[in-house]
Amino acid sequence: MNRFFKRFVQGLLLGFALITAIGGGTMAVLIGVYDDLINAVSDFRKNPRQSLSLLVPMALGGIVSMGALFYPIKLALEHFPFLSISFFAGLTLGGLRIFTGTIRGNVTWKNLLLTLMGFLFVFGLGTFTWFTTLHADLVNINFLQVILLFFVAFLSMGGHVSAGISGTFILIAFGYYEELIDFLIRIVKFDFVNVGFDIAGLFSFGVGSILGLIVIAKMYKYFFAKDRVKTYFTIFGFIIGSIVIAFFNGKIRPEYAKVDGFDPLMFVLCVVAVLVGAALSYFLLGLANKKEEQVLVEEVTENSNNKEE
Repeated sequence: MNRFFKRFVQGLLLGFALITAIGGGTMAVLIGVYDDLINAVSDFRKNPRQSLSLLVPMALGGIVSMGALFYPIKLALEHFPFLSISFFAGLTLGGLRIFTGTIRGNVTWKNLLLTLMGFLFVFGLGTFTWFTTLHADLVNINFLQVILLFFVAFLSMGGHVSAGISGTFILIAFGYYEELIDFLIRIVKFDFVNVGFDIAGLFSFGVGSILGLIVIAKMYKYFFAKDRVKTYFTIFGFIIGSIVIAFFNGKIRPEYAKVDGFDPLMFVLCVVAVLVGAALSYFLLGLANKKEEQVLVEEVTENSNNKEE
């Protein structure tokens, strides 16, 4: 029972990281379960009982944690949209620390071009919703929204694969976070607006999430093996683009219309929120890096001792 409770608490922490844009990968490294989780998933067919003994309590903890935080974060985004998004943007900005080691010494025009391409790809998607009437709307859901939901789920779930990248922030950046929470609440209550499209949307989100997790994980593995540096520069562009469109998408556009001129106090508070979020995730990633280095040293020491014996 103690082991189950320990895994449950770890699941609570993972759920908190996932829902607050810190990133599940970062937290998994911090609490020392990253390798265990990877092994539990990859070796599931070989030893399902052992894998389930880890995954079930952690999944339960994650569900409880995310379920408890969904609504408070939704309220924060509704009543303090710019402050909330600024804090989440800061968390994502601090997560860029993971790229510093790879990027340092590899800044070339080709790599910078890849960063620009990654940025423009995400920025283009976000700005498209700003200049058109097509944006997150899961109340009046239609066929096009079902397709968009698939791609957003695909990208957001894929964002959880790597430490330093947040799938939750991708949902916020594209304006789907609040819409998705309201949509799921409606489904749970059987409060359908259009049964066919609502069920299709739920199915689209589920399939997009699963495929995003599998496909993007495989893509990371392939491109990292082929050219890790170029892959990091491209992902760096994706993340910068996500931070920008969080403030520049069709969902948040009406909030700007409510602002009566430039508010210096709000601007300062938003800057502070960015700095606090960035400092928090930067510090946590630093701890995670130290944890990984410590584990690596222990493994090297253990291997050398085994050879001597």
